[in-house]
Amino acid sequence: MEPEIFINFKHYENAVGKGAEQLMADFHTVNKKNYYYCLSYMDLYLKSKFNDMNIFSQSLDSNSYGAFTGSISMDSLVDFNITGSLLNHSEKRVKKDDIINIVNNSKKRNFTIVLCVENIDEVKDYAKLEPSYIAYEPPDLIGGDISVSSAKPDIIETAAKICDYYRVNLLVGAGVKTQLDMKKSMELGASGVLIASGIIRDPKPINKLNSLTNLL
Repeated sequence: MEPEIFINFKHYENAVGKGAEQLMADFHTVNKKNYYYCLSYMDLYLKSKFNDMNIFSQSLDSNSYGAFTGSISMDSLVDFNITGSLLNHSEKRVKKDDIINIVNNSKKRNFTIVLCVENIDEVKDYAKLEPSYIAYEPPDLIGGDISVSSAKPDIIETAAKICDYYRVNLLVGAGVKTQLDMKKSMELGASGVLIASGIIRDPKPINKLNSLTNLL
């Protein structure tokens, strides 16, 4: 089984605006159905240009349409033809009540939620909600050179068993940079990875993506 690869563009200078469009054009040349691209809200209009690519939002709010200045509602994302979003990333944490509301609403809307968690207690707590994905990302390893699959393999195995029980797909994030990191994550029970700087901050992101997936 090929790993599912979620690429978080974050708000890096080379990954918003014209930079985001160029990255999407590059990634389009190697696009696969198991690749997902998590863009800034301001760049989600690119879905109209790259309609055959899995474009996700980086976060969303629990409210629907209404007097909610600055909100990113699931309704608005669906109207943009966006079918999924990250939620509760360590850089954009969300209140538990809102997480519950969003995940429950996502099931009614056939909307994919990648719910980010920071530790095994959150895996245990949130897997019960049965989001589409749980992304395990210890914040101390995010953006670093040590992969979570190397630093905390036992926790990944435990998280994989919990997610499997609730029929939730597990993604591994934080420090994932090499093909070996991805392979280890899959061997430990993950269905894929959530990766940001490991691809986006590389001098040649398209080449980095290819190097991660070749020979898998």
